[in-house]
Amino acid sequence: MPPVLSGIRVLDLSTIVAGPAASMILADLGADVIKVERPGSGDDGRAMGPHRGPWGAYFAVLNRGKRSIALDIGTPAGRDAVLRIAATCDVFLENFRGGKAAALGLDEPALRARKPDIIYASLSAYGPQGPDYPRPGYDAILQARTGIMSITGTGESAPIRAGVSILDMGAGVWAALGVLAALLARQRSGAGQRVDTSLLETGLMLMSYHLVYRQFAGVNPKPQGSRHTAFAPYGAYPAADGAIMIGISSDKAFRRLSAALGKPEWAVDPRFRTNPDRVRNTDELDRSISEVLASHPVSHWTALLNRYDVANDPVQTPGQVLTDPQVAALGQLELVELIGQQNALLPRLPVRLSATPPSIQGPPPEMGRHTRAILREAGYPDAEIDALVQSGVCQTA
Repeated sequence: MPPVLSGIRVLDLSTIVAGPAASMILADLGADVIKVERPGSGDDGRAMGPHRGPWGAYFAVLNRGKRSIALDIGTPAGRDAVLRIAATCDVFLENFRGGKAAALGLDEPALRARKPDIIYASLSAYGPQGPDYPRPGYDAILQARTGIMSITGTGESAPIRAGVSILDMGAGVWAALGVLAALLARQRSGAGQRVDTSLLETGLMLMSYHLVYRQFAGVNPKPQGSRHTAFAPYGAYPAADGAIMIGISSDKAFRRLSAALGKPEWAVDPRFRTNPDRVRNTDELDRSISEVLASHPVSHWTALLNRYDVANDPVQTPGQVLTDPQVAALGQLELVELIGQQNALLPRLPVRLSATPPSIQGPPPEMGRHTRAILREAGYPDAEIDALVQSGVCQTA
């Protein structure tokens, strides 16, 4: 069967991470994603290193399988080109700060005038309304705003952001999910609709448990490091040559851990007998576990804990993840062409469909590589394309 979004066309004016993450998902599901970039510099993501030749790490990951048109959308001719191309598309995606789409003449009414049933998807920092609507915002800024940084790190450290772009990538997932829902609704009703999501709303969803914790407990949760407020033991423990993450969510699992570590008496110790007991005495329990684990390397403990069916894993570096046998068994990393450079392993979408599996549809595009082809598909004759290129409104690779 063809990919699930085969025949769907997406016009993507988003930049950097969150919007491109959304359109990456749609591209891997088979949509034809047309990426609009600035002539000259292209998407700002191209400059975000490290680089392999001209390819920035962020850009390579998030823009695989797309087509690139270099177009100055700030000019009347560029704006008109966007609208003409949009008339051939099913989805329009942007991540402008509040008010910019309208200022450019590329807001929902303008797009819907050209394509009444188009899905208009907007991904922003603070959402489509409210006092912060026009403000710029980035992943770390919204991690602070939504409380994520207040519970990340340890009590001895300054507030720390998560080491991955959880709000950018998370908002991209929500945007793609919204687009898929809107396409399904259009299939049933024939009508397009608007899809909105934001980094702020994504952060609030990720904070769900902690927001309810504040209401139930009456106090704010504190940063726990790798611990958990509701379970113990739960954390990263030093072994002789690295660290191992252990998670215990039941008394039965704690008994297995105690047996595996040669400390069966812990399971009947009044300090540790039940999960509430262990949470109250986490410091003592963690010290005891760390003393035991320090005697052998990580590989010894992972093998032993696996035999006792205790949830655990080594704390791995990205280099170790690239050669992880379970990752290899899943085929989750795919070697993708980087034109003119050594190829790179990129993660596939973390979802499997038995009949229409998603797949990386091709390499990231050179800036402006598909300018002429996309304009021709929108009905531009070659002479008009030449004039746009000569005037600097468009650029070709």
